[in-house]
Amino acid sequence: MADLETAAMAAPSAQASVATLNWAPFALVPRGEKSDPPRSIDTTDGVADRLRAAAFAEVQARDAFLWAADTFAETDPELRGAWRMLARAEQKHLDWLLVRLGELGFDIRARRVSDQLWVSLTSCKTAREFALYMASAEERGRKAGERFHASLQARDPVTAEIFRKIAEEEVEHIALARRFFPDEAPLAHA
Repeated sequence: MADLETAAMAAPSAQASVATLNWAPFALVPRGEKSDPPRSIDTTDGVADRLRAAAFAEVQARDAFLWAADTFAETDPELRGAWRMLARAEQKHLDWLLVRLGELGFDIRARRVSDQLWVSLTSCKTAREFALYMASAEERGRKAGERFHASLQARDPVTAEIFRKIAEEEVEHIALARRFFPDEAPLAHA
């Protein structure tokens, strides 16, 4: 349980260099490799795999929003402020997922995850590129959350509801990119 309690704060600060990242207590695959494949969502281990992967995606998104707000200092201050606000929303989602992992007794380190989302987001060269890439990632996460909600609703309504709430909130995250880059950002389908 101590691992879950400290997981949210153990991820690197937005100021950390990519070379010195510490994603403890998550277990990572070597850079460039794929995460351990998720097991069937029809099993408790498969549910844990999705909670764990979603939690790590939230960590990476949180830190990437903070990184972008600091890195793209020339961009609209309103957009940078919104990114900081979204980092807090990602933290809230992370907390929900970690609490649920703990309630179910799952080990956060039982399967390895990949930091490819972080690598991709922090390789963006402009605020526009970052916002559009993040919106695309958020849309993929939103769709996955909806699928997990539908798959889990009958047998694990608590976990299903967490995924539903996160998916619902991702619509607002995607809308932010659309507001600043209206002709390029993906549309979220609520």
